[in-house]
Amino acid sequence: MKKLVLIKLGGSLISDKTKINKARNYEIKRLSKQIKEIQRNFSLIIFTGAGGFGHPLAEKYKDDLEKGLREIKNAVKKLNKIVVSSLNNVGLRVVSVEPDKVAKYKNGQMVKLLDGYIAKLLVNNITPVFHADLVDDQELGISILSMDKFLVDVAIHFKNRGFKVEKAIFLGITPGVTSEVAGRPGMTIQTITKKTFSKMEGVFHKGKGIDVTGGMKYKVKQCLRLADKGIDNYITNDLGLQGTKVTTK
Repeated sequence: MKKLVLIKLGGSLISDKTKINKARNYEIKRLSKQIKEIQRNFSLIIFTGAGGFGHPLAEKYKDDLEKGLREIKNAVKKLNKIVVSSLNNVGLRVVSVEPDKVAKYKNGQMVKLLDGYIAKLLVNNITPVFHADLVDDQELGISILSMDKFLVDVAIHFKNRGFKVEKAIFLGITPGVTSEVAGRPGMTIQTITKKTFSKMEGVFHKGKGIDVTGGMKYKVKQCLRLADKGIDNYITNDLGLQGTKVTTK
């Protein structure tokens, strides 16, 4: 199997987080073409965020996620389906996968992953496309599973199993982690380390729209987990990279 690249298509980029169920079709098509080029040299695992499809519903049902389970799942699957269709249109072999069907969590920690199923897809040159999801945590009950966290859990799992994980890429609406200037994104922070994170986190641009999974601060924390495992990671808005690199030093 080729080296593995994991890509999260952030909800802020593939949808308008300030509106309900509005996909950014132009961006999805652009990214699909870029993904096709990357797939020539790497095996890929793709993750789609919830964006304006899932976050507003998750906020609505935050006190009773089980009540909103079906509605939330249908919403995130709808956005995922748009992405899958676009990837198919550029000639990629992809399949939508529900995280709750292949991963088990206990107290917020992944305790099981059906990696054999995922590896079989990759060996057959089929790209799994996971969507934002709710999982039945063995201790916490129905819980929101951030795709930032799930990507990191999957990447570390495969790295620990001996797979060659080349990099992880988190795509969003801004060209990396940006500073907050008068309510708008300012300069892009090129590098974030463990030492600089605590000094910088207070100035991260928070973005618009509802976000129930912790926003940029949470994303960077997850990237620090990757850095600890020696996995290169980037936060950007383009698969040509640049943006922000999160590293241990």
